Amino acid sequence: MVLAAYQDTACVGLALLAQRKAPSSTGFKIKQLWLHRSGEQAADQVWIEHNDFLVQRDNKAQIRLAMFEYLYEQKTMWQELYFGLAESSVINTLTAKSAFYREVISSPDFEVDLLNKNHLDDYLADLSKNTRSQIRRTKKILSQSGNLVLALAESDSQKKQFLDDIAQLHKEKWRNTEFGSGFDNPIFERFHHQLIFEEKETNKTRIYCLMLDKKPMAYIYILIHENTWYFYLSAMKSHSDNRVKVGLLAHAYIIQQAIFEGATKYSFLAGEARYKRSLSNQPEANQQLICFYQPTLFMRTREYIRSAKSVLKNLLRH
Repeated sequence: MVLAAYQDTACVGLALLAQRKAPSSTGFKIKQLWLHRSGEQAADQVWIEHNDFLVQRDNKAQIRLAMFEYLYEQKTMWQELYFGLAESSVINTLTAKSAFYREVISSPDFEVDLLNKNHLDDYLADLSKNTRSQIRRTKKILSQSGNLVLALAESDSQKKQFLDDIAQLHKEKWRNTEFGSGFDNPIFERFHHQLIFEEKETNKTRIYCLMLDKKPMAYIYILIHENTWYFYLSAMKSHSDNRVKVGLLAHAYIIQQAIFEGATKYSFLAGEARYKRSLSNQPEANQQLICFYQPTLFMRTREYIRSAKSVLKNLLRH
């Protein structure tokens, strides 16, 4: 369903909400609303972050709160309302309005501030001595074997080649994990294919490849919005020398390009990873997925049982 907010006759806020009935261990089905998500793993594997109501810049906090309060009052439409992943600052304004919620996911979020950076060295100066050393050592070792070049896929044929290579490497790394590789998921593949092969005027994607003597070393898929570059995913070739940190060097090359093009922020998005922490020059932020629930006896009992199970699992784990 669509939720719209108006100021007089002007639309100032929009949201798409998916309704579903989710099975529960009690046998009852739970009425759910998901913001810009379906609630189904396969459809949601594209993964939405900074997931908020779509609101105009002016008075966005006021509009967001009005939309949430209206939605919260529609008691017959939902028993659970899922909001996020969104910045903690956004989540906190909503949870202040209700005591009946649980945190589903909490994930660190890392960024690079590129404001007033005129050269890569300006950015590297913000990093630890160890990280700078790893980047420079990797470049030195690889450069002894050939010529390092950062290539951008520009033609459709090159984009297809890069995307095919990424898919193969991604499957090799992630296929046997809990959620698997998105490139084994037709929904995920179709979504990104449509995004990557959009018309040039509206296309906000880039696929870069760090090459050593024209041989691919690392691929990085970027989304661009205004002055921010968002790192979506990468695919790396392994290297026999453990001193070589291909991922660090690839990100450094792309950040250098972002600086050259006037970007003011490079976002690693959510997800705990050592390289993100090492390459960030900003304090760690956080994104959360929150589930609000109706304070009925059934739902409160269900949440109590869920919480008790979680505590018991932690005790058994230790």
